[in-house]
Amino acid sequence: MKDKKDMNIELTELFMAKAGKNGWNRCFHGTIMRDLDREGNPVVYGKIKVNDGFIWTMAEDQWKLGEMLDEIVLLVLDYNIHNKRGITADIYNELLFMN
Repeated sequence: MKDKKDMNIELTELFMAKAGKNGWNRCFHGTIMRDLDREGNPVVYGKIKVNDGFIWTMAEDQWKLGEMLDEIVLLVLDYNIHNKRGITADIYNELLFMN
């Protein structure tokens, strides 16, 4: 019998966000990651590329995360939120624009 070795597999979940509740004609894809917060509660992080930038948020489940990402896509596309002056922050070794 062969010895079992640890497998180095990383699963990635793909996720989609759209412009608001009915924005199916303006959809973007990205990834989500599941983790636990400091109190041990489940959280889901989402990062999606929209045009030339990324949107990022977290929520308690993928349903709430989807709603939040849909609203952020709408803010980026219809309200130019990425073009407004803001600050940047280093979060998880990635420079993120905060506005």
